Amino acid sequence: MSPRRWDFVSDNRADFGVKRICQVLGVSRCGYYRHQATTQARAARQAEQAAAVAEIREIQPNITAPTAPRASMPNSARGVGRSIASVSRA
Repeated sequence: MSPRRWDFVSDNRADFGVKRICQVLGVSRCGYYRHQATTQARAARQAEQAAAVAEIREIQPNITAPTAPRASMPNSARGVGRSIASVSRA
């Protein structure tokens, strides 16, 4: 689900109400409220991922498409555990 839909619901809920907007868009109200409740968790996760990417790029600045074993090796040596998915997003 695109976050823009939820932004649209938030922006227009005072005029039309959450129930009506969700019906028109064909989305569930509980999905909207779940999105609202998890805003802080998403922001924290994105900040953590951005920090991990910055750290990996600092360690290996010349690698344009890092492979998981090569990119995770310096982190493992420093005692920083990163998943393969985190490394491959860098």
